[in-house]
Amino acid sequence: MGANNSTRRVSFESDENDNITVVKGIRLSENVIKRMKDPTEPKQQHHTPSSTSSTAPTPTPPPLLKDVPPPFDLITSLPSPVNPILPSAPSASESGAAPPSQRVAEQPAAEPLSPASVTKPVTAHGSGTAAAQALDEEALKKKITDELHKDFEQQRVKAEQDMQAWFEAEKARLSAKAQVEAQTQFRDEVSKIISAERAAVKENLQQTIIRERIATEDEKLRAQLFAKQLEAKEADLKKQDAFYREQVARLEERG
Repeated sequence: MGANNSTRRVSFESDENDNITVVKGIRLSENVIKRMKDPTEPKQQHHTPSSTSSTAPTPTPPPLLKDVPPPFDLITSLPSPVNPILPSAPSASESGAAPPSQRVAEQPAAEPLSPASVTKPVTAHGSGTAAAQALDEEALKKKITDELHKDFEQQRVKAEQDMQAWFEAEKARLSAKAQVEAQTQFRDEVSKIISAERAAVKENLQQTIIRERIATEDEKLRAQLFAKQLEAKEADLKKQDAFYREQVARLEERG
């Protein structure tokens, strides 16, 4: 017995009055114990065993319950009926000697009760007690099953809520972690790109500076070359001027 096909074995033990007092194999919560201690529902069930036993069939006790002793044991404890032996008619002396009380006591022995007349009320009482006890046991089992089912449902709902809360927290944590990792990766990529661009700009700048230096050296060399060429032309012009003046002076002397 148990909620949701539980495999736990449950045993019921009876006391001397065949009242269920001990339930083994079930761990009950405080709510179940409080509800089981409520005397209102069991009392109502004790008042209506005869009506329910007449309308509903008597349920068979489960195999886990302790067997209820059959009510016919009460009959077997009585002495077996003996065929009545009618006494012979007493003599006048014996009837006169016997006291009136003895005659009154011997009078019921002449009509012994048949087994049917004895067993009928006992059987009815025993069957009613067994039916009431079976109904009480069924009601108790149903109540325990309902309480266990309610307790199990509460625990299941609480476990689902805890699992959902853990799932949401884990989801938020993983989302935050992924966001931080994405931001870190983005910063790393941007830093790499900036570093590469800086290296490229620096390399281009160095190449530009080298080109400028080469161009400056070329200009300087050209300037020096032009200066030497100019000096050579000036020297040549001076020589030509001196030669022309000398020729002019010679022409003037001849003329």
